[in-house]
Amino acid sequence: MDIALIPQPKKLQVRSGEFSIPTTTSIGIESHALSSVAETMGRLFGRVSVHASAPGIRDDVSLGLDVDLKPGAYRLTISARGILITGQTSAAVTHGVHTLDQIIRQSPGKTLACLRIDDWPDFEERGLYYDVTRGRVPKLERLLALTEQLAYYKINQLQLYIEHTFAFRAHPRIGKGASPLTAEDILALDAHCATHGIELVPSLSTFGHMSNIMKWPEYRHMAEDLGVGKYVAQKDGTAWAPPWKGWTLSPAVPEIYDFLDSLFAEFLPLFRSDRFNICGDETWDLGLGQSFELCKRKGRGVVYLDHIRKVRNLARKYGKRVMFWGDIIRHYPELIDRIPKDVIVLDWAYAYDHPFERIKDFKAAGLPFYACPGTSGWVSLFPRLPEAVENIAGFAKAGARHGACGLLNTDWGDGGHYNFMEYSWHGYLYGAEQAWNTKADRASFMRRFVKLFLNTDSPALAQAITTLGDVSFTSGLGYQSALRHVFFARPDSEFFGHDKPVKLLISRNSRIRVRRMGFDAAFGRNVQQQLRPVRKAFETQTKVKGGDPHGVLPYWIFAADTLSHAGKKLATFGPDGRDTPESRRTIKKEMSALMRRFEKLWMARNRRSEIRVTLKEYRKVIASL
Repeated sequence: MDIALIPQPKKLQVRSGEFSIPTTTSIGIESHALSSVAETMGRLFGRVSVHASAPGIRDDVSLGLDVDLKPGAYRLTISARGILITGQTSAAVTHGVHTLDQIIRQSPGKTLACLRIDDWPDFEERGLYYDVTRGRVPKLERLLALTEQLAYYKINQLQLYIEHTFAFRAHPRIGKGASPLTAEDILALDAHCATHGIELVPSLSTFGHMSNIMKWPEYRHMAEDLGVGKYVAQKDGTAWAPPWKGWTLSPAVPEIYDFLDSLFAEFLPLFRSDRFNICGDETWDLGLGQSFELCKRKGRGVVYLDHIRKVRNLARKYGKRVMFWGDIIRHYPELIDRIPKDVIVLDWAYAYDHPFERIKDFKAAGLPFYACPGTSGWVSLFPRLPEAVENIAGFAKAGARHGACGLLNTDWGDGGHYNFMEYSWHGYLYGAEQAWNTKADRASFMRRFVKLFLNTDSPALAQAITTLGDVSFTSGLGYQSALRHVFFARPDSEFFGHDKPVKLLISRNSRIRVRRMGFDAAFGRNVQQQLRPVRKAFETQTKVKGGDPHGVLPYWIFAADTLSHAGKKLATFGPDGRDTPESRRTIKKEMSALMRRFEKLWMARNRRSEIRVTLKEYRKVIASL
């Protein structure tokens, strides 16, 4: 039996025989707690009748609870007499139903092969962290649809990254021009998440990443640099002044805590979750400005941790337990033991070769902690899939070994969030699988992904996604994807000036390697050549009935076209390229068309938000041609 399942179950035993789904399916439930699960299951069978399970009465499908199963576990048994799903909790039974749904979708007619699945999660908390603050805020219906798909693949937590994209009534200027989420949006999303077994955890920047708020005159006095880049010290090895003004709230200004409390008062009561991600990451300029004397007296690490404690105390007023990103506290290992034991640490890093085992530092301190990998989609024209796979698997393995209570897969939108959500589904589902089963078969994941997500067994489509991720991965010049930089580069950019071989990270069939090679016209032509079959495979799939149930292929085709355009630019402006007036006119025309397509794709599923950030980059390139 060749059935694709995501996440791949821990144990699957195929048995002899078949079960034929009847015209009207009788569903028996052991407890009222399973009534909503029966309703979900009813959608799989068409005509159903739901009853209480009773001795001596046989149902086609039986749903039950078994507290003796492992935490979060379910057991799915398909026999010739019927289907039995038991779970340690009602949520676990729902997970069994979703697995059954995947089996039914791949079973011809109304006949199911007999089997038994015993399955349970490696992480209690399995989440996605999605950025809605770097330029793009999805429409509410897109967030609702996201929730449903995440639940289907056994994700049970969602967080939205917010700096300024919430409509605060007491601070109306904070969300101005950003199409912010409203209280009604959050309430609707929270309710929808709860219906689908997902905890919507609030997340809000409360320390670093404050420039979108501190840019307004009435808030600048609370920033480390007074919102104008004013510092009294310079880079000293542990701190440096970022290019964005108003980056970090200054703990030397007592007023910041009343300010944060005013934000919490409008934000936190909208969530039923008792947790709250206060972020606290990348406070690069702490101690260089208004808190210089305070940090000199107490130590920068102590000042940092004191702020975390104070925000923790504010959050407790609203019944919230805080979590925060663990990057800064790692600079002060001697202070890790002083983190309050009710605080959850989010250990993040995104490199394919990150030293994942160091996550054990938080276990040694007796702290609850999450492993936090990423989809590697930011600062790229398509996710760097080879890096994402290694990063997610590496964190999952280390987190499970050292007792992390959760795996939170992150998807950021640095620089305008031009990387569409639609690009990230491979990373979302791979993260879902690794959070559930760290020993799942990595080699078969792409095949299973295209089968379940796009309803196809096409090897060409699986290879196309692999190749697109390989091409996007090319790095070593600038931050993240080299071809992203080429795409947004002017003809006189340094990215076209490498006339000697350079050290590049490249990937072929998801195998990462380091090579010294030319980043020149020949490289650009090779990029274009690699992407031709990719585009053809995607276009072919668009013509298959039911072949794009989630509407992602127009976005993937756009990704292929933008990367191909970057290759064309490198073939034109790079060493040995043919830079002529005609080639410039061609590139300018193509870039203009891509900009129009970008805007159309954005507006189809997102609010206008801050699309101007990316459109400005397009226009700068077009003008330079």
